[in-house]
Amino acid sequence: MRKPLWRIVITALSVVLLLGSFALAEAQGSAKYVFLFIGDGMSLPLIHGTQMYLHALKSDTPGAEELSFTTFPVVGLCSTFDAGRYITDSASAITAIMSGQKTLDGVLNMDPSLTKTFKTFAEEAKEKGMKIGVLTTVSLDHATPAGVYAHQPSRNNYYEIALEIPKSGFDFFAGGGFREPKGKKGDQRDIFEILKEAGYTIVTTREEFEKLTPPKDKVIIVNPNLDEDAAMPYAIDRSATDFSLAELTKKAIELLQNPQGFFMMIEGGKIDWACHANDAKAAIGDVLDFERAVAEAVEFAKKHPEETLIVVTSDHGNGGLSLGYALTGYDLFLHRLENQKASYLVFTEKVKSWREGTPKEEQKLENFLPVIKEYFGLPILSKEEKEQLKTKAKEGDKMAQELLGLALEDHEIALLERAFAASMSGEKLTDPESRLLFGGYDPLTVTLTRLLAAKSGIGFTTFAHTAEPMPVFALGAKAELFGGFYDNTDLYAKFRVALGLVPAESTTR
Repeated sequence: MRKPLWRIVITALSVVLLLGSFALAEAQGSAKYVFLFIGDGMSLPLIHGTQMYLHALKSDTPGAEELSFTTFPVVGLCSTFDAGRYITDSASAITAIMSGQKTLDGVLNMDPSLTKTFKTFAEEAKEKGMKIGVLTTVSLDHATPAGVYAHQPSRNNYYEIALEIPKSGFDFFAGGGFREPKGKKGDQRDIFEILKEAGYTIVTTREEFEKLTPPKDKVIIVNPNLDEDAAMPYAIDRSATDFSLAELTKKAIELLQNPQGFFMMIEGGKIDWACHANDAKAAIGDVLDFERAVAEAVEFAKKHPEETLIVVTSDHGNGGLSLGYALTGYDLFLHRLENQKASYLVFTEKVKSWREGTPKEEQKLENFLPVIKEYFGLPILSKEEKEQLKTKAKEGDKMAQELLGLALEDHEIALLERAFAASMSGEKLTDPESRLLFGGYDPLTVTLTRLLAAKSGIGFTTFAHTAEPMPVFALGAKAELFGGFYDNTDLYAKFRVALGLVPAESTTR
């Protein structure tokens, strides 16, 4: 079927404009310091929800606070489908960004047939003499950080991925640890020994961290506290001994500066995990942690305005987060999220320990309600209490209005009863209805995160990734390349131009 003439003309003009912008960028020279920030799973509704949440904490009138990257002068959108699905995973998404190639879910920098590997533009930048940094809040062998340096048929080849770090020769890694430091069966040589032999300094304490000063090459920083997936804690759960993504970014800037410049990829990886669990408060907390890391790059850019490029984007959406919920109508009550005191991960452990430490005959929802109120601020009120609060609310009592808004209704209590019983059984529920309700998470915990989100006006449609285009924010040298609407594979070409890498006909290694 032939395309209409108008579509052919528009396509041709688009190509001319894109090539023209590339030519202009080439004429202006390349960026010396390049930051790529990836908020994993960070959709536009989550970004704007974070802005409105900040405003709601200090004002009763509608508004939105600026984040460090929402003020960037260039904004674009990119599509994210991969070679096999409309909804991408992180591996195929980072392959598209770093190598400019579509591949299948779970594949890192290899083609769909798994017969060819692709060179990333970070590897090309390293060959050019630039220093390279890889930072993340999840494990260093997880899909997004791995996509900067690794080439594997499966993102689950954690040990093989980790072995590619010394092969890369990249200069700075920071964040979580390694999922399988001794291989899947625990019988391989410890990856930390291999990294030390390759010349990497391993830092695992705040004291060691503070002592890191230039010149210091080949550094791997692992957060002192890691979860069972070797990831850093959520920002909402962070202790004084934990590093923030902003601290790690600041240290990377300090150690990577050199005459040839640097490229670094900084990932807010647990934004994605919180969205998987439909935990709006934990997701917003990690977005704020992420944007503070961006702020560190912005401060650096102020000192090197003509040489620095900062790009902030996401690899895909997650959770189907919406700013609006059926039972809150045209209102949002984002300040109510402040009632949540820990992430779903910490609360899941709370539920587990309570179940294991409470006799069966005492395992009743009414006995667990104080814990729910402490961590989520969700009370169950009697009919009399509700009537008294309604009277006060009509008189303008804001505290009464708030308590009524948070109080659990009969249908919500019924949901909690079902979820509580499922959690107390301790069984892994795999039937379709349970997957729809609980998504494989602790039933009581995920029901509570969803209930508080709903009372705040936030809805979720899924426990998985979504297919909407992702925003791209750009500041500094070559920022103009990143405006418009394009595919995620186009980011590769734009970064190659920004970094001053010579275009090649093929990216096959």
